Amino acid sequence: MPDSVLSRGLESLGLADRVLADDLLLFQTQIETWNQRLGLVSLKSADDLVVKHLLDSLAPWSPLKELGFTSLVDLGSGAGFPGIPLALVFRQARTVLVERMERRAGFLEATLAVLNRSDVVVLQRTFEEVRDGFDLVTFRAFTPLEPKVVKKMKRLLNPHGHIAAYKGRREVIDAELAALGDLAAGAQIVPLKVPFLDEERHLVVIPA
Repeated sequence: MPDSVLSRGLESLGLADRVLADDLLLFQTQIETWNQRLGLVSLKSADDLVVKHLLDSLAPWSPLKELGFTSLVDLGSGAGFPGIPLALVFRQARTVLVERMERRAGFLEATLAVLNRSDVVVLQRTFEEVRDGFDLVTFRAFTPLEPKVVKKMKRLLNPHGHIAAYKGRREVIDAELAALGDLAAGAQIVPLKVPFLDEERHLVVIPA
């Protein structure tokens, strides 16, 4: 594996795997090819895509693994974060990406074809329209943890499932969880370290 920001970041996360790195590079190329046309992500430097999106999406892979899920739905997938990186790590999990915007859903389908992952499903709809049950609901930069949103997300969970929200600063998380009241019962806040990123990151895990 070449000595790159991606390879060093994966090694730091305990994910040094050639197949995974190659797939992530393919994914990166897809985003770079489509980004100007679709405005998928905002990039200020050459490494932003790798650090703030690819590695950020994978930072909680270990605590997610401990949840023991076999099905995953990623809400508001957009450019595919964190859903596609997670699907590349948790290859045996049934994965569904939910994206309401037609052009972005088209990008996701084209990217999954390039990655040869026809098993990952893209649903072009709002998450309120999803009817299946899942062990894990993920989202990143999609919505605050508000009571009406969390109630709707919990309807997507199997009995022993979890919501896993990618979040930033702890003070914001504490305020959002306080506003949830009983909906946040049993919630866990897991500090994360994203390689090469000097910003607060946390995973908020809320049981069904």
